[in-house]
Amino acid sequence: MVCRHNLFKDTLPVKFGNNSSRFLKPSLVIAFLAATSCAWAQSPTYRPPPPPTKGTALELRLRYLMAPDIGFGGFGTIPMRNVYETSENIFLGTQRYIEYDDGFLSQDYKKASLVAGEAPNQERVPSDNRDATSYFAYNDESQVNPDDPTSLIFHRYASVGDPDIQMEGSSSGSMGWELNYTKVINRRRNLGFLVGFSFNGFDSRFNDSIAADLYVESFQHDMYQGVDVPDLPDPIENDDGTVTQDPYIGDQVHPDEGTTDLLEWAASQESDELIADGATVDAQADLRSSVYNFRAGPTYNLALGNTFGFNLGAGVSAVYFNGRFSAYEILMGTGAEIDPSRSLTTTEESEWQLGGYVDASAYVNVTERVSFFSGFQVQSGSTYTQQNEERQASVDFNSQVYVHAGMGIKF
Repeated sequence: MVCRHNLFKDTLPVKFGNNSSRFLKPSLVIAFLAATSCAWAQSPTYRPPPPPTKGTALELRLRYLMAPDIGFGGFGTIPMRNVYETSENIFLGTQRYIEYDDGFLSQDYKKASLVAGEAPNQERVPSDNRDATSYFAYNDESQVNPDDPTSLIFHRYASVGDPDIQMEGSSSGSMGWELNYTKVINRRRNLGFLVGFSFNGFDSRFNDSIAADLYVESFQHDMYQGVDVPDLPDPIENDDGTVTQDPYIGDQVHPDEGTTDLLEWAASQESDELIADGATVDAQADLRSSVYNFRAGPTYNLALGNTFGFNLGAGVSAVYFNGRFSAYEILMGTGAEIDPSRSLTTTEESEWQLGGYVDASAYVNVTERVSFFSGFQVQSGSTYTQQNEERQASVDFNSQVYVHAGMGIKF
């Protein structure tokens, strides 16, 4: 916009009071107002920021970790319970008890009348028969000795796994982030030096059945006075067509005289057997990991004009790995009332690894200061191993691949 005004075209004398020698030019007032309006009407001139001069750049990346190779081993070993038999001890408050995986023997009682005032109280005291008990249980008719129907066979189970067998764990990649700072050290040769820090976390797991050797201890108990083993209860047919077989459970109160369903405490025979690949173990493992990465090294910029280009880099890296390893196992298909198992255990460990990296990115400049890029990074390291009792998890970091994309700002 151009504003033109003739400031000296017309002048009119204006008299103020008695002084006729003072005159104002009305055109000067009009010109002043017009010039002010022109100044407000003009749009400001855009001035772009100066180009970066410090030779530094800051990058923020989203970084995807490709799933590494995960291995689990040492599974399949489930020990027997350490304590399965207790003796009666009035000072410790324990009662006589033997617990097998498919039944038990427990102390039976008798009723005794204790008179307090005029009202008799019914109390329980251990029975007088110290050789046999009426309070016992078994689960399956196969426990009745086929060669002697007056004896029951009870079992304890354990499994032994092969420590050399490795199972492959399942894992998926995970998204993380990286922050880099680059300083130009030679503009003529397009060389710089980069320092970066990044974080990624990933989970891996194993959930499958494995074969192991089955170890069986057998204990034969005879019925008192040579009577036959009492029968199991009648099976129950469920609404869905399945059949439920409840175990036989004797009376906790010692029977009256003449009743003979008593089982002897002492085992008449004991044996053990190891069955190769006779056990099926359901194994579950979970490894939750955090990976912190520090890297530093030179970079080279290959510009393809003012818009496109490539950044190449290599250097050394230090990785801090933290793992939380949980494992649980259960022995299946033995016929035990409660399947033998190992309770869930968890360990947490950390480790530093040193290695190197190669990084390549393609970028596009949006302005002289802002650019967007994407690329990949290959990083070397070693195999990380973590223990959980005799079980172990291993993660292969020898050639780890990352894919990244992000934005950079130059200063």
